[in-house]
Amino acid sequence: MIPSYLVFSQHGMANTHHGMEALAKRNSDHTDRIIASDLGCFKTLFSIEPLIAKMETIAAQEICNYPDVPIRIIGFSLGGVIWTEILTRHPEWWSRIESLVLLGSPIGGAHLAKIMDPLDLMHSAIAQDLGIDRRPLAETIAKVVPTLIIAGDRKRGSDGTVLVQTTQFQHAEFICIPGVKHSKLKSNEAVDRSIQSFWAKEVKTIVLSEKTSITETISQLRSVPGMTDARSKYFKRSKPIGTVKEGVVLRVWKNPVGVKYIFLENKSGECAFSGYVGLVHRGGLDRTIQLILRSPTHPLQ
Repeated sequence: MIPSYLVFSQHGMANTHHGMEALAKRNSDHTDRIIASDLGCFKTLFSIEPLIAKMETIAAQEICNYPDVPIRIIGFSLGGVIWTEILTRHPEWWSRIESLVLLGSPIGGAHLAKIMDPLDLMHSAIAQDLGIDRRPLAETIAKVVPTLIIAGDRKRGSDGTVLVQTTQFQHAEFICIPGVKHSKLKSNEAVDRSIQSFWAKEVKTIVLSEKTSITETISQLRSVPGMTDARSKYFKRSKPIGTVKEGVVLRVWKNPVGVKYIFLENKSGECAFSGYVGLVHRGGLDRTIQLILRSPTHPLQ
């Protein structure tokens, strides 16, 4: 029997396929073919390339076997990162893909990975792979493939493992579910409803595509080498250093060991961006800050 959809449902780091297989079954029809590949719990702790290669081979075979069947993809955490890489390498598949759903995927680079490996010394570990900012790749895909981001926010803009900020990128629809920790995104009823609504084309969410002073300034800050998304818990300790257009305020804070944090405050007084760089990249951040403050802005006295 020819399936209605090929549903790829990919697990993340340090877990197996069972949770994602169950999620796909809950949200799919019995006529769909579910592919929830097990990449190996232990193997996900090392380099991402063998994982990409294995999933790429599986996907290519399934797509070849069912050349006229539309595709739905759900990627959890590392699984979403893997699929972002695969789709970047196979743009010929994009026209077949009805939807891409990313659950708690650190597309912008996992801040915990940067903390684990601040000097990029663990060259064989998954930390280096997860620390990469893949937003440009994901945004290119999302311009063509309908994409939904679902994030959990347990406390202060984090699901306990991945920052909400690192899951976001332009041209995708975005839903944040409060009170849900990272591991529970696979078994949450609100997540199921969001996926079902998206597949039914009924979802009403925020599309992060409009260019504003905030998005342009965030892009400048993210271009700084070593920039890493951070929790917003130090936002209130930071001091304003200048304003950008539309009432956006640039703020900074240095921790006791000299790590420099940068924040953007929107006109409602909320933290719209938080990031930091280590000592090695302080000079690059300082130069970018001066560039932002000179163009065109109103420095605070």
